[in-house]
Amino acid sequence: MNRRAFVAGSTAGALILGAPRSASAADLPAVSIGTIPSEMDAIIDYGLDLGYFKSAGIDVHNTVLRSGPAVAAALAGGSLDAGLINTGTLAAARSRGVPLKFFASCAIQTPGNDLALVRKDSPIKSVTDLGGKTVGIVAINTVQNAVVRLWLDKAGVDSKSVKFLEVPYPQMQAALEQGRVDVTLPAEPFLTAARATTRSIGDPDEAMPPRYLIFGFAANEAWLKANAPLAKSLAAAISRSAAWGNGHRGESAQTLVRTLNLDPAKVGEMLRTDYGTAIDPAQIKPVIDLMVKYGLLDKPVDANDLIWRP
Repeated sequence: MNRRAFVAGSTAGALILGAPRSASAADLPAVSIGTIPSEMDAIIDYGLDLGYFKSAGIDVHNTVLRSGPAVAAALAGGSLDAGLINTGTLAAARSRGVPLKFFASCAIQTPGNDLALVRKDSPIKSVTDLGGKTVGIVAINTVQNAVVRLWLDKAGVDSKSVKFLEVPYPQMQAALEQGRVDVTLPAEPFLTAARATTRSIGDPDEAMPPRYLIFGFAANEAWLKANAPLAKSLAAAISRSAAWGNGHRGESAQTLVRTLNLDPAKVGEMLRTDYGTAIDPAQIKPVIDLMVKYGLLDKPVDANDLIWRP
């Protein structure tokens, strides 16, 4: 399934949601990267379109999987060289002895980019109405899970009374319309696509520090050690793509229209990713602390231990 078809409608339960995309370069070392269905993974598309990976001497193959934990499992199993996973998933993997580390940044979470949506006819007016409700999130036991629980508790809602259901981003709107969940937290472009039939009841990230690393690119330590020069070049190309994406919203929007099969008018309404160009342990620590608070990590891990330093 190509990326346009996947965005239009993904297959429920399928692990791999998109066919590999690559810049053809048979004479270059190939790197298989896994990303997730969201606007943030366009950082790879930018690098492919602009030739950043090719000029760095890398033939990148990108495959879209359903969630960060699915990418982490593929990394641990060796079917991917690198992948986009959320910080909470990486911290949990490290705590269980899975040797994954971040080598490049991706998405910095900022207020206003993680809106909670309900149907327009829903009786839910605000976060205070969520006691006993069902919230659809992309993956259980991740940082998003913990952030929503913090948001609920700070609003006086017992987060233990709320049920969390795992729903892939492309299926969140349907889950909401069918009544399988009361609230969803989709990423772009699915957030903007849902605006016609939904309304926001707030932003869970209001309860968090203003900037933290929510997604980064990780790889197995063994692969990083065996391919250090290649990994350094890959990290530099991703950082270059991030800087371009942040500074060229208009041009990057054209890439999104093409790769995600979006209405050009809708792209202008999207909440765009704030890409990180370097990994800062200070932007990782709040995630670790929150995961420990809600029992998603048995004990704290050192933020520096999550970062590969060649």
